Amino acid sequence: MSYLVLARKWRPQHFEELLGQEHVSQTLKNAILQNRIAHAFLFCGPRGVGKTSAARILAKTLICAKAKEAQSCNQCFACEEISKGTSMDVIEIDGASNNGVDSIRELRDRAHYLPTQGQYKVYIIDEVHMLSQSAFNALLKILEEPPPHLKFIFATTESHKIPMTVLSRCQRFDFKKISLKQLEQHLARISEKEHLKIEKDALTKIAKEGQGSFRDALSLLDQAVSFSGNNVTLKDLQEILGSAHEEKVFELLEKVFKKESIALLKLLSEIYERGHDMKQLTSQILEYVRVLLLIKVSSFESVEKENFLNLTDYELSRLKELSQLLSLEEMEQAFHILFKGSQDMALTLYPHMILETTLIKLLHLKSLTSIESLLVQVGGLQKSWGERPLPMVSSQSVSAIETPSSAVGTSSGTKNWSTLVEFVKTKKPSLAALLEHGYVVQWADHKITLGLPKDSVFYKLLSDRENVLAFEKVAQEFLNMKITLLVTEMATNVANVDGGLTSLVQENEQKLEQVKKKMMQHGLIQEAQKVFDGKVIDVKVEKRTDRSHE
Repeated sequence: MSYLVLARKWRPQHFEELLGQEHVSQTLKNAILQNRIAHAFLFCGPRGVGKTSAARILAKTLICAKAKEAQSCNQCFACEEISKGTSMDVIEIDGASNNGVDSIRELRDRAHYLPTQGQYKVYIIDEVHMLSQSAFNALLKILEEPPPHLKFIFATTESHKIPMTVLSRCQRFDFKKISLKQLEQHLARISEKEHLKIEKDALTKIAKEGQGSFRDALSLLDQAVSFSGNNVTLKDLQEILGSAHEEKVFELLEKVFKKESIALLKLLSEIYERGHDMKQLTSQILEYVRVLLLIKVSSFESVEKENFLNLTDYELSRLKELSQLLSLEEMEQAFHILFKGSQDMALTLYPHMILETTLIKLLHLKSLTSIESLLVQVGGLQKSWGERPLPMVSSQSVSAIETPSSAVGTSSGTKNWSTLVEFVKTKKPSLAALLEHGYVVQWADHKITLGLPKDSVFYKLLSDRENVLAFEKVAQEFLNMKITLLVTEMATNVANVDGGLTSLVQENEQKLEQVKKKMMQHGLIQEAQKVFDGKVIDVKVEKRTDRSHE
């Protein structure tokens, strides 16, 4: 007799054996007991969680003449045929290879024939989402109004691909992934019955690799037994999977966190020589950094006590050591760097290069200060400077600083140039913006001579007769006397170098620089730079009109 793989040998035969799908088995059992059996069922869910097994169990329960309390005898000829997949009354169809309209028409023609034994004829269509649109359309009529003896059971991993017209004609059951703990317990029971000796950590590894699928986990267990015999160890399992041993991954993380670059490169070279898959290695590293993040958030004691992360004893001990090497903030930053590296790895032909550069980034990860620590330091600054006034800078304090003025002596009580321009700004802001760039060469006998470089746009605009008249009008209003404006040419930058003249724009820049210099010399700023090991990039001056805020 040919060998029967574990996934088939230990296939569920009763509703009670559908582990992790209690909501499905209980509903189906109640429907049978109450004689409320729908004509079409849709079983949805991930691979290897019992959809096809549940379909066979339901078919056996409906057809078995000796069924009691919604449970087939599993011993009669009909039950044996259904279990083997050879029953004439339970027709299993692969939707992927029989997806055309002709296959469904053939099904529809044969559906009217009565069952050879029992009350029902059952069609089980696996991967039903693979049917073509025309095949679904051909199925609709008989699906909605089938003969009394006909039942349909559909199974699919992608329910979103099934037309709503079909979905609305079925009772839908969603199968869930199997929890890691439940999967591990199931593997332990099967191993005991098969007289297999498996290390606890190896059993956990198989359950993790199964990713919530009974079939995947049992297939891996079968492979492990073929490799190492009846005594399965974690190292044997790692050889089968082609993944790096856990201790190598932890050693690699330790070298990264401790900034041991030479040792890290040697270890990477050793891992390369062993032929480990770089993408899988990166996935392992990322998974452990994720676990470290969760440990940091929830505390190691709670993780060790409840083990909700399903870690082995070795993993717990090593993760405890690693969790003390980085802060939560640094761990979070490391996770994002690794996650970005894993994304880049999927797009390249040279994954080992991406892994190397990603680990180099982690080596240069700078120590981060926690928010709590920063708050304590800020509190210390507030306490030491609480009784002293903090520096406040406004536009008034800027203007109060003494700078070389471009205003020249004026006749009896006239205002200086800066004040005059401020008044012009209230009347004609655009004109004032031009005047701020001019150099007051002379102001005497009711005449203001304003110099500007000839090649500047400001010279061209202020030379315009309309702007000159507008200024003279506003100046006369402010000074109560007739003023004449004369705009003259100046060589570029000559006014600054030789004449010692400055425009209002240059004055404001000089004042601002003096304010910034004064602020940088303030005691609180100096102390804050020492405490936070930082530097001031820029000082911004607030423009306030209310002098009470100075």
